Amino acid sequence: MTQIKVPNGVSVVIPTINRPEVLLDTIRDVLKQDFVNFEVIVVDQSDEINHKAIELLTKTSIHCRYFKGHFKGLPQARNFGLQQTSKDIILYIDDDIRCDKNLVKNHYQAHLNSGAALIAGGITEKKGESLTSAPPGSFNKWTATAIRNFSSNQAGWCCHAPGGNFSIKKQAFKDIGGMDEALNIGAALYEESELALRLEKFGYKAWFEPTAHLTHLAAPMGGCRVLKDWPKYMYGLGHNRAILVFRHLAPIYWPTALIRTLLLGVSYSRIDKSIKPFIAVIKGLKDGKKTAKKQPLNTQLSGEEILFQKAEAISL
Repeated sequence: MTQIKVPNGVSVVIPTINRPEVLLDTIRDVLKQDFVNFEVIVVDQSDEINHKAIELLTKTSIHCRYFKGHFKGLPQARNFGLQQTSKDIILYIDDDIRCDKNLVKNHYQAHLNSGAALIAGGITEKKGESLTSAPPGSFNKWTATAIRNFSSNQAGWCCHAPGGNFSIKKQAFKDIGGMDEALNIGAALYEESELALRLEKFGYKAWFEPTAHLTHLAAPMGGCRVLKDWPKYMYGLGHNRAILVFRHLAPIYWPTALIRTLLLGVSYSRIDKSIKPFIAVIKGLKDGKKTAKKQPLNTQLSGEEILFQKAEAISL
């Protein structure tokens, strides 16, 4: 009988950019986990080194590392974080979250119980979110739309995971080539959805676990938002959505999925009071279709590890 390897623990990877104060609460919550075999890796792409965050990381017995990335981009930060991990499971969380002491433990247990390669964690959006009747983490192929509903209490198999709270088996992540860095355009939309669809193609499964829960603060500063530059936002949306459509969906779904994307372009042109967002989404779709034919992009990334002397662990 073949023995199933028990994962050796969890690497918590926190990509961050220009959210120095918000990041501190995220780190504090992570360091209070009721779990033993985990490490914390901060991938900072901010303009300045976050010395307060480093100070927090020194005041714990938990293995922690802090990197100043020589790049900018969420898919890049995830791939760089993957390269630094030593555990069999990688948990990615946003830099603007709050969580209780059971987040890491519940992700780990969900992997053991379900056998899934990808665990989608529960999320409460501080700004609120409207639930629909669709199952959490489902995917509408007719419109190429990833349906969230991650504040649901309904555990079960799903099609994708939230970018700010998902864990993945390291070997599966490597098998599929990591994140596609070509999705680092505009607001890096759909990068986690494309990852999940690619995992499914390789025969891996995803599970939604509501107890692996956190609260997303949606901090207004920093991150990979494209604020009020609607043509830039819509170019990225069109480009990345085209990758989902032409790489992962059967041709029967293409017409309705593309129409849905064009309608979004119309909506944002109304907001912008110009035709520029609509033109941008068309250009994004054309460029994204070309990108979809290529292999996922995974470049050689570099970053500086900020080495620090561990202080005596104190209560956080």
